[in-house]
Amino acid sequence: MTEIIHALVIDDDEVDRMAISRSLKKTDIPIELSAASNYEEAIALLSNQEFDCVFIDYLLPGKDGLELVRELRSSGSLIPLVVLTGQGDEQIAVEIMKAGASDYINKSRLSPELLGKTIKNALRIYQAERQVQLYHQQVLASNEELKRKNLELEIKQQQIHQQNLKLLEASELKSRFLATMSHELRTPLNAMMVFSQMI
Repeated sequence: MTEIIHALVIDDDEVDRMAISRSLKKTDIPIELSAASNYEEAIALLSNQEFDCVFIDYLLPGKDGLELVRELRSSGSLIPLVVLTGQGDEQIAVEIMKAGASDYINKSRLSPELLGKTIKNALRIYQAERQVQLYHQQVLASNEELKRKNLELEIKQQQIHQQNLKLLEASELKSRFLATMSHELRTPLNAMMVFSQMI
């Protein structure tokens, strides 16, 4: 990876923030870090800046990390969210993943290698999800275009049907006119022929 990854570390414990930042800087990934110590700071940073990856402490004061993950996912954000937890509880891990986190790491296992792998995997998934989202938008746009074209075709078919009805009506009128004219012309001609024969 040659491009710089912009990451946000959200943790209320300054020592943990420093440990995470130090480990992230030791990875083989060029990384630029920002930090937030609570939910409000995190939201302010996330709304004003683009991040490639966010590391969220599970236990934040006020709203916890799980609530922040849910909120970001419900807003439609696909940004990789890695939850850091000091608890080794499997139930918490399941809740974290169900909420929409890209991954979770137990703080006791924190290492530059693990963080590097986690970032790379999360970014691969993020890029795949973005590609799927892009294709989905293209499919929706194509469907809308097809619907519009179908509607135009239906309108043209109705116009053609109306024109055909008018042509049939005109043909019927022409046939009646010719029949009437033929009858009207034949009647005097028959009289003339009768008179000419009498003469």
